[in-house]
Amino acid sequence: MAKLKRVSKSSTVYIFDELQECLTNVFVIEKKNRVYIIDTFCGAEYMKPILKTLGNKEIVVINTHFHWDHVLGNCSFNGCKIISHKKCRSLLDKCWDDQLNQNKEYVLGATVKKLPNMTFDSKIYFEDDSLELFYSPGHTIDSISIYDREEEILYVGDNVEKPIIYLESSCTEEYIKTLEKYIEYKPKKIMGGHTLNLTKGDILNTIEYLKGLMNGKNFSFKTEYENKVHSENIKYVLH
Repeated sequence: MAKLKRVSKSSTVYIFDELQECLTNVFVIEKKNRVYIIDTFCGAEYMKPILKTLGNKEIVVINTHFHWDHVLGNCSFNGCKIISHKKCRSLLDKCWDDQLNQNKEYVLGATVKKLPNMTFDSKIYFEDDSLELFYSPGHTIDSISIYDREEEILYVGDNVEKPIIYLESSCTEEYIKTLEKYIEYKPKKIMGGHTLNLTKGDILNTIEYLKGLMNGKNFSFKTEYENKVHSENIKYVLH
């Protein structure tokens, strides 16, 4: 089950190692008025330790994008706001069953179809908690990010990842714009869905990688995993 790690005064990360080749992070941010949960991993059983820590504050669940390893625990949060981009809700509605059937071996506990019940186009502000959610297409066309203005922490979902990003969208130019926007925020900390403690350098390296893909640059990687992911990424750029 999950390992806990303190990110900041208000933020804790639950780190799951059940998936092959990567860790997966679920963030719990306790603010003055609400508790925000970023992504819900792979089923209700994984969310039980988190539920035990929650008090009486309003709970807001945030789905950074539609992929199964970020949403299959949504059903643990009945009666709560579940927020995503409108494209995320649409994709989830179409793909939920297929994603579940293809990844059953990773699911633990119940996973009833539970779609976001609040969506947006560009941005949502929770002014009283100094939290901003904004559209940030990249890894997927529906990706969103979260910026904690009080603590200057940027949560980027799967848009920045080490050792290599995983493209599942052909919106490469939009992806680069998203990454450039990240830099403009000048965050003190950057947290990803699969990688903690990212840096401005990691963002710049990702921009360089995407531009290289678009220009047909040849890349050489040290591991079989990186080469496999890179070969898949090329398909989206050439699409």
